[in-house]
Amino acid sequence: MLAGVALPPHVQGGRDVFELVRLLLDTCGQLLPFRIVPQWCRANYYFCGRHQFQTGPGLKIILPYFCDVKCVPIVPEVGTTPLQSVTLRDGRHLTFSASVTFKVTDANLAYNTLGHWTETVMELAAGILSDGLADAKPERFDPAHGKRDNLIEEMRKDIDAAVQVYGITIMAVRLNNFALGVKTVRLLVDKAVLGEGNHFSGTASA
Repeated sequence: MLAGVALPPHVQGGRDVFELVRLLLDTCGQLLPFRIVPQWCRANYYFCGRHQFQTGPGLKIILPYFCDVKCVPIVPEVGTTPLQSVTLRDGRHLTFSASVTFKVTDANLAYNTLGHWTETVMELAAGILSDGLADAKPERFDPAHGKRDNLIEEMRKDIDAAVQVYGITIMAVRLNNFALGVKTVRLLVDKAVLGEGNHFSGTASA
């Protein structure tokens, strides 16, 4: 809706009725004594806000206002790390990004011990990959004889060990970008200067 434009009375009245109907349906949905858990989810069953047990897909009977069911997807998900640059042991620069395939194996741990598990898993993966690749021996980046594949598999195991306590398993890690020895340039934006004349200053790093 455009700001400052008055709607005709019959249009505004129709919107009000729609909002009232939607509110009534939402309220009725909360009062119904059952919840549906989809096939691709597992659910946490709560009584008075306390976790009681996990349950599978199907129709679940609850006591409204006292019980609740929270669904957690257990199908594999794929996330992508941002493009990162690290300095290796031999002084060369590595620019990389990776895709991480993971899935929830314990709905209770994933939902009740970790906030926003999808974003958190990807942040952990990005940090572990950055540290592990920067600390690896230079010869490990040689694609011959599967050395690089072995290195990435080790990184997958490290990430998996870090997230297992949250009921999440890392299934695969794949490099989307891998540029070794490439000079990177980072621009540092000066907000004060940018606001005055839309200019910015930059610094380059090899």
